[in-house]
Amino acid sequence: MKASQRVYLGFDLGASSGRAVLGTIENCRLRIEEISRFANAPCRLGDRLYWNILALWGHIISAMRLCAKQGYDAISGVGVDTWGVDFGLLGSDDRLLENPLCYRDAITVGIEPAIRAAIDERDLYRLTGWPVARVSTLSELAALNRNGDCATLQSAQTFLMMSDLFRHLLCGHKAVELTAGGSGQLIDIRRGDWCRKLLTAFRLPKKIFPNIVQPATVVGKLHTVLAAETGLNRTPVVAVAGHDTASAAAAAPLADHDCALISCGTWSVVGAIQEEPDTSREALVAGFVNEFGLASILFVKNIAGLYLFESLHRALNCSSRKMSYAAMVRIAMAAKPFQYYLDINSPFLFATDDAEASIRHCLRSTGQKATADMADILRAILEALAWSYRATLAQLATLTGRRLRRICLVGGGSRNRLLCQLAANATGLEVIAGPAEATVVGNLASQALATRQLRTVAEIRQLVRDSFDLKIYRPRTTGQWDEHFHRYQEIAEKSARQRKPH
Repeated sequence: MKASQRVYLGFDLGASSGRAVLGTIENCRLRIEEISRFANAPCRLGDRLYWNILALWGHIISAMRLCAKQGYDAISGVGVDTWGVDFGLLGSDDRLLENPLCYRDAITVGIEPAIRAAIDERDLYRLTGWPVARVSTLSELAALNRNGDCATLQSAQTFLMMSDLFRHLLCGHKAVELTAGGSGQLIDIRRGDWCRKLLTAFRLPKKIFPNIVQPATVVGKLHTVLAAETGLNRTPVVAVAGHDTASAAAAAPLADHDCALISCGTWSVVGAIQEEPDTSREALVAGFVNEFGLASILFVKNIAGLYLFESLHRALNCSSRKMSYAAMVRIAMAAKPFQYYLDINSPFLFATDDAEASIRHCLRSTGQKATADMADILRAILEALAWSYRATLAQLATLTGRRLRRICLVGGGSRNRLLCQLAANATGLEVIAGPAEATVVGNLASQALATRQLRTVAEIRQLVRDSFDLKIYRPRTTGQWDEHFHRYQEIAEKSARQRKPH
């Protein structure tokens, strides 16, 4: 490592895996080097689903030690981004009171009526940019109160989103970064501060909500003890765009008016990068949310991603039917198209211990014969994602008045060649795929922005275009997709009717 070279360390903790990546910018190009990669999954303890915070922290410590051993001891910055929604509560001694709950935990089942009873949904949307949703920090907090778990809230001294919690462990900083907090439906979408009306309406202790810090801000230095333990210098700790969606959007190579954004991982985040929020009634009815990005608003819909595909991959590799991820894509590619139609956003598929059985149930419940062929199931998942993208982007075009010509598809899903081609075919739009590591690239670029090696978000997008091999997928067989769209709509409507209470 050159003495004058700046090296940034980014931790990207997703809902199914985490990674530690080093980044350096030289000759207007970003070079990244993966230090470690590790699994992340919630753990069931009793009747609750928690995140294994100690295991994640152990991986962070191990990665920092590896950096030092490989000669990267003089780091120019370190930052952590994570999945959104979930949070930790600190006591008066700044220690974590209990393991953070996972957003897929059943505690939030049926919470929506309680939220609507406390505040008018139109008002909630106008204030926060979010409709009533089971998956939100507000829903988790409301559920804690509903279930009589408010004692933990009352004894807490500090509320931190997950990325803020890890930043606190690194340097002692106690604040909520804007994009992370914005993923929780607690921040005023126009003022960028805690929504006091909500805190009052849901009897949430205002004292626990700390200051809000802007993304791309240096907030402290690595704890002396951690520096000694890992062999690193007392590197600057940066509040990056802490919500992984915001980091991924920051690294999208294109953000033009004719370009939609899909960040595809465990979830798919589909929408557009804008300057202002849209809290119109039409946007509310369509189910779009407004999230804070890096110097932007992300007007998006959070829909199913590769959760089922990843779940099947894990299940297959725990059985005698071991199969690589690439092999799963290959057999799906060889399967006959348009055989099965799946409502990928069905609540029955939201949290499942047996993805294969749940998919068969959804097929049978919508009048389809449940296939025994794994290739058909995998193909159905990817086609379902493509159908969902088509329907969502049609809504986006109507709401924004944009004439979309292409999709910027970033994240792990950009490696799935079949998914990218199906997305192009289903939507009739050109798909620019990559970078696959968009989230950690946005994390590293936020650090460069904070330390003034980069100056603007536009420079980040140019850096990404110059640094990564982006693949282009052009639409094919769009006529066939048009012919079959009505069948998908029939299945989706039948599935939606089953969700409603009788």
